[in-house]
Amino acid sequence: MNHRDTPSEQPRGNEAFSDQYGGSVEHGSFDGSDSMMLEPVGLRARVLAVSPRRSVRRRIASMLHGRVESIEFVESASEALENINTSGTDLVIIERALASGDGIELLETITHHHPMIVGVVLGAIHSTDDAVRAMRAGACDLIQMSSKEADTVRRLVGAAERAERVRRRDARVDRLKKLCSKLNNAREEVTGQIGGLCTDLTDAYKDLSQQFGDVKIKSELETLLRQELDIESLLRTLLEFTLSKIGPTNAAIFMPTSGGDYSVGAYVNYDIAKETAEVMLDQLADAIPESVEHLEGVRAMSGRVELTEMLGTSAYWVEDSTMLTISCREEDECLAVLALFRDRSRSFSEEDVRMLGIIGSLFGDQLARVIQTHHRHLPRDQWGLSGDYGVDDEPGDDYGFDDGYGDDYGGFAA
Repeated sequence: MNHRDTPSEQPRGNEAFSDQYGGSVEHGSFDGSDSMMLEPVGLRARVLAVSPRRSVRRRIASMLHGRVESIEFVESASEALENINTSGTDLVIIERALASGDGIELLETITHHHPMIVGVVLGAIHSTDDAVRAMRAGACDLIQMSSKEADTVRRLVGAAERAERVRRRDARVDRLKKLCSKLNNAREEVTGQIGGLCTDLTDAYKDLSQQFGDVKIKSELETLLRQELDIESLLRTLLEFTLSKIGPTNAAIFMPTSGGDYSVGAYVNYDIAKETAEVMLDQLADAIPESVEHLEGVRAMSGRVELTEMLGTSAYWVEDSTMLTISCREEDECLAVLALFRDRSRSFSEEDVRMLGIIGSLFGDQLARVIQTHHRHLPRDQWGLSGDYGVDDEPGDDYGFDDGYGDDYGGFAA
């Protein structure tokens, strides 16, 4: 049975109870009913008493009445376990001798599943081994039934105080855990924000560094190109600068002729057989400019499939290469096509692509200035092409020079 002793059910006549236990009950006496409910006064501790004997239950009730938050009573181990699993017990008082089972074993079971519950064992402890077993089971005190009432009250109240401290400590730990959880979530959020901010700052730094680098390169190249108003010197300066930034590569500048097609204005032979270089470049002059003159920006191709898609049958000459091309434009007009190509095993990097974009843009601007300088006395629709603004169009002229790699620059003929 599960009992709550209620002060409202206290009758008169506690003399027999007092005489039986050699003491008096300060807050009233109890008849045969074991139901009792306490007002929430005294210690904030919820007590469960387990005893098969009504007299023991009544004695515990009289000792703790008004001193704890609540007291519940059960008679057996099974009722005790059921009660604890459904209520918030802080202190369990167990009589050693139960109707079925041992009080110490019951306490061991309870504290195994609810380690925060404080336990007290009532009854005779016959040996040191029993005492050790009870303490290991979680008992904070072992109280003999024959102890004086004042001493028993003091020890039970002490156990209740301990249970209250444990309850407060657990509540504080729970609050701290919740706070720690909130702080950890806040920390993770801040860490994520800081990580994102660091990533953004890193990206911004890279962008700024790249922009500063681009400005430096543009300033350097523009300074070099603006000094050249002769087409041959301009092409030579452009190829020298391109090789210094991108490294060894075959390069060709295709320029439009007065007939509407393109011819090789200048080239660098890095790894092509000299006897086939001019034939190959003439073939490419018919294919590369036609494919890219209408495009803006750098186009990158590598391998037979991509090159064949762009150049058709002329891809035969460069089928094992990787290639970059750019149309050097002034407004909507293509003034030249710059192509770089080399063995596919030495592919061009993203930095090379970006560099060629800068070179092609500035070259187109300077080429327009050169044309305007040479034809400033004529209307724009009467401006000639490469043969008219400084490039010798007599076949056979060759302006070859050493590029530092043992290769030839040449072919400044339209």
